[in-house]
Amino acid sequence: MSALVFVHGLSGSGRWWRRVLPFFAERDVRIVDLPRFGAVQGFGPHDAAGWLGDWLDEEGLVGADVAGHSLGGLIAAELAARRPAAVRRLVLVAPAGVPTGRGVAGHVLPLLATVRDAPPSLLAHALRDGLRAGPASLLRGALHAVGHDIREDLAAVCVPTLLVWGERDPLIPRHLADEWTRALPDVRLVVLPEVGHVPMFDAPAELAGHIRGFLDREEPLDEGGHAARGGVVRGVRRARDDGELPAG
Repeated sequence: MSALVFVHGLSGSGRWWRRVLPFFAERDVRIVDLPRFGAVQGFGPHDAAGWLGDWLDEEGLVGADVAGHSLGGLIAAELAARRPAAVRRLVLVAPAGVPTGRGVAGHVLPLLATVRDAPPSLLAHALRDGLRAGPASLLRGALHAVGHDIREDLAAVCVPTLLVWGERDPLIPRHLADEWTRALPDVRLVVLPEVGHVPMFDAPAELAGHIRGFLDREEPLDEGGHAARGGVVRGVRRARDDGELPAG
């Protein structure tokens, strides 16, 4: 069974995936904490996909299943487009990479709406991880997430892809999923009702159920994710972080 690698989004960390991990107890799960942008000279968001590919090589995980959220989804999609052999299947949860038509300032109100609707536990994670990343890294990541358009590269993503979107996502609106489904060669879309930008907190069992169904049977489970099994998480490891890049 292929390893399952989770990649967080902007102002995030591997902690954001913790609520879905018990549903993958039988798998080799790896959680990636991305380096801070700018922590190493010249390292920015445009380098993150290459960094992730190098880390997969170092860990012997070529052909992994990769799941990315928001900016992490964009990075995962870039990896699949540039290094097709690195990814077996791809899961993109509300990915950045298709411009919304709003600049960074135009995302302030949707961000505030996301914060307003977020549970206290998510806010605590976001605050801690945002302070840890620092304003310079966050700004670099935000500019990349808002301004980068990956659509022309998506034709090179030759692996089966699952798109998961929250119906009530104010930050990366659900209608952008249509752009992804048109551009990706082999894709299925799941829209989660009454869910916002962070399904890992809003509906972890449902999200995990759809991911499991896609990875294991190539068909979604029921909306409650009832076929997903709970248990103790095994084999969870983090990539090196805080700007420590792989050698070479």
